[in-house]
Amino acid sequence: MPLFSRNPSVPIFYLDQGPKENPPATVLLVPGLSCDMHDWSWQVPFLLAHNLRVISIDPRGQGRSAAPPPTSPHRQPPGSWPGPDGSADPAVVDYYPQSTALDAIALLAHLNVTKDLVVMSHSLGDAAGYFIATALPGTVVACVGLDPIHAYPRSPHDSMFFDSPKNIVPMLVDHFDKTMYSPACPAWQRTWHLRRMQQLDDDVAFGLCWGGWGDAGDSPGRREASVAANAGRLKCPRLTVGSVDWYVETDRTHMPKGDEALDEIVLMEGWGHWFHQLKSEEFNATLEAWLEKIGVLQKVKSAA
Repeated sequence: MPLFSRNPSVPIFYLDQGPKENPPATVLLVPGLSCDMHDWSWQVPFLLAHNLRVISIDPRGQGRSAAPPPTSPHRQPPGSWPGPDGSADPAVVDYYPQSTALDAIALLAHLNVTKDLVVMSHSLGDAAGYFIATALPGTVVACVGLDPIHAYPRSPHDSMFFDSPKNIVPMLVDHFDKTMYSPACPAWQRTWHLRRMQQLDDDVAFGLCWGGWGDAGDSPGRREASVAANAGRLKCPRLTVGSVDWYVETDRTHMPKGDEALDEIVLMEGWGHWFHQLKSEEFNATLEAWLEKIGVLQKVKSAA
């Protein structure tokens, strides 16, 4: 089983498919909260058909990756996120998106990925995806964000999730059930997602949510924090795809473009938060056209 450990206490599961030697481009896939690499099953064959290298990860705490209890889910001075060194310390377990991003960055180095990287991420995974894009400006050539979590501004209602770890999974299931699906979403999809969410350990779910948006100082999953961290630093072309207009508002209005000519915002309304699964052909066609526009698939054609 392919595992990689930046932090020995939290080995992450990954798959590396497609050409390994001098691929035209590499695509890193990062799923959202409670999700795993299988969320991208509708995109992987499409990407491989274009002769792209595809690296899929299960973020720490999710899927087949390790999920030990977090050592400190609450804020402690001088900050909750332990930083790059602390998040690699086997005595420290955290579930901040920054740590997921650093796991992925270390994995990419391990796999000798040093150029022509496209980072594609969904929902909470976008907090890690945007971090990777800003941290590796010489490696990342494009960033694709689906329903980025930083659509949410800070809100006093955030505290409702953090009264007790034992309550967070039921609240998440209820929230997702009521807000993340449209009438067009089939019952199998909702059932799959919500049953999978209930597999989360309470403390790990708390850590993922606290790291994502609960910590007013260190969480990157809120608009104000994401703009402060990424605005002006996210230099690569960016494709933002939203299930509703609200999900792309941060990228449209609050985040400077990475490339004035190449950035795009696309809506795929009416198919819920996982529109890339239910309308995969439409989404993949949109992605294909944009990758051609920015030159990634032109390199594929040249290599062929």
